[in-house]
Amino acid sequence: MRPLFAIVIAWVVIAPPTFAQPASRPPRVGVLVVAHGGNNRWDGLVRKAVAQARLDVPVQVAFGMGMHQAEGRAFQDAVNRLQRRGIERLVVIPLLVSSHSEVFRQYAYLFGVQAVGEWNEVAPLQVKVPVVMGKALDDDALVAEMLLERAARLSRTPSEETVILVGHGPVSDEEASRWLEVMGRLGEEVKSRGAFAEVLSALLRDDAPAPIKEEASRRFREAVRQAGEQRRALVVPLLIASGGIEQKIPKLLSGLPYAYDGEALLPNPKLSRWIARQVEQLSALE
Repeated sequence: MRPLFAIVIAWVVIAPPTFAQPASRPPRVGVLVVAHGGNNRWDGLVRKAVAQARLDVPVQVAFGMGMHQAEGRAFQDAVNRLQRRGIERLVVIPLLVSSHSEVFRQYAYLFGVQAVGEWNEVAPLQVKVPVVMGKALDDDALVAEMLLERAARLSRTPSEETVILVGHGPVSDEEASRWLEVMGRLGEEVKSRGAFAEVLSALLRDDAPAPIKEEASRRFREAVRQAGEQRRALVVPLLIASGGIEQKIPKLLSGLPYAYDGEALLPNPKLSRWIARQVEQLSALE
């Protein structure tokens, strides 16, 4: 028994100690939701949607296109408030309909994600922590669900109806084509799940030069006119919130038969779900 006892004691003494390695702590995240902005109701709907996302991290909301100094200061103030909270990563959520837009690229420039901006009057923001910026709504499945809900409210007999999705749209022709491609994918979902006869897409391009804007308006009106001649036409805005360009639609379509209630995506709890999911995914990036 004595030799065996000696061997056991030798192993206990000689073996190196082992210690559990502490798990690496994820960076402390702060979230900044940026949106175009509108009237008080428009901004209020966005703030409410962000609040209903129930994020468990520091959050700020800032409005503007980022093309004027005052907007740049508002964005910087929001960043500063988050940095004073001790964040170690900034997650930027661009609450925009499309990533194919001047505003989206300006946001990317302001937060240092790309080198060139659309409007260089405003300098890039001073951010002391790494930045992760998400995409716009684009063709997310939740957007298709929200559009379907809006169309269903106007609908009587889907198989005898044409839905016309209408968005704001960018200035450039190239990006307008990309924007319409994305809207086309959303339209396919709305048509399939809603059993509508047809779903079309149109842009107003309200910020473009007059000839481009007028042609876009003409195409939109013509699409609604032709749809109304064959079936019942339902016009559904693809906009973040009401209180802006959707108010021009009744005048543009004056004299045509169509169904329309002027309601945009908000208010809708699905948009809060989209915000929460974006934050979760972007926060987890290495």
